[in-house]
Amino acid sequence: MPRAIAVVGDLHYEPHLADQFVAARRQLIGLQPDAVFQLGDHGGYSHCGSQQSFDEGLAFLSGFKRPTYTIIGNHDLEGAQFARDDQSIAAFCQTFGLERPYYTIDLGDVLAVCLSTTAFRTNLASHHEVHLDNAQIHWLRTTLAAHRDRPTFVFSHAPILGSAARVLQSVHLKCPNAWLNHTDSPAQFARLVEEHPQIKLWFSAHNHLGQQYADSITRLGNCTCVHTGVIGEVSRDGQHQSRMIEFDRAGFELSTVDHDTLQRTVDVRHDYQSGRWERISPAATADESVHFCPPPMPRGRQRLAIGESVFAIHRDMIVEYDRHWAAPIGVVHEGLAADAAVRVKGDSLEVVGPYGGVAYRPGIAGRYSQVFAPNPWRAKRRSA
Repeated sequence: MPRAIAVVGDLHYEPHLADQFVAARRQLIGLQPDAVFQLGDHGGYSHCGSQQSFDEGLAFLSGFKRPTYTIIGNHDLEGAQFARDDQSIAAFCQTFGLERPYYTIDLGDVLAVCLSTTAFRTNLASHHEVHLDNAQIHWLRTTLAAHRDRPTFVFSHAPILGSAARVLQSVHLKCPNAWLNHTDSPAQFARLVEEHPQIKLWFSAHNHLGQQYADSITRLGNCTCVHTGVIGEVSRDGQHQSRMIEFDRAGFELSTVDHDTLQRTVDVRHDYQSGRWERISPAATADESVHFCPPPMPRGRQRLAIGESVFAIHRDMIVEYDRHWAAPIGVVHEGLAADAAVRVKGDSLEVVGPYGGVAYRPGIAGRYSQVFAPNPWRAKRRSA
């Protein structure tokens, strides 16, 4: 008999929105999930990463009256009452009864793998990068290798590079914190998916967008990559949605639960043995007047490229792509003048305008993207 789970995205719970959260929870309970998975970022922006935010997250999830599982998102580690990342993590784990912030759950026909960010103050680039430490990545590799014959669902706060999931150019790509381990070998997770075809679903959140866009559900090998929306007022496009999955060992059916219309819509059906993957629900066109994603990577002969980097101009920004994965990896330059010339000279990317120019050279990782939201904690330590 198929089982069912609900997946809930960023909470950012605010007490004054309690009625809205309770109504969404009641709707999900009515769909009778066997368990609930939540993708991190528990507290509202007024108190992110505080003990209060953990307690509110626990109270909300406990109200489902069935097994619930959660992970650490980037905002869960920013609480001012904690001086170090390990203190934030310890408080989170104590609140939710976890030995460590990453773990597996036996769902019978499926193995669930829950991954948490473990760095904020210590991130090398943007402090809001969703980052897995080396010990967790080693554990993930070992876990996947030990369960090659078992369908696996993975849960992380941010999506993985190579998934072709929607990311926001002026927010997360620019920071940069769009991808899991965005500035620290982000392609390693796509390679893990390729090496482990038992990974059937990879859920993420982070973008605060609805689930109706074509690139809110994407494919990477045998894996379906799934964006999950939000319940509360942090929605960037006015949508309030969660996910439901019915599954057995043969396949799954993925649905959107809309908390405004109170409708449940089937999005995808996938049968593992035949390989049949069917998108059921139609995709909507996004309003990108404010929150926009980068265009597909240029592929023509006239494109700008240096080594493994390809460049495109979009919304007065120069966007850098990874050639192999055809994925946007960052923003090199913003505020590009209409009459500026962008050209490649050796291993430099030059931007030349009427009043001078600037040349971008590869950084330590061989990339040209800039960090627009550097980690202030690291800057403080350097200046101390």
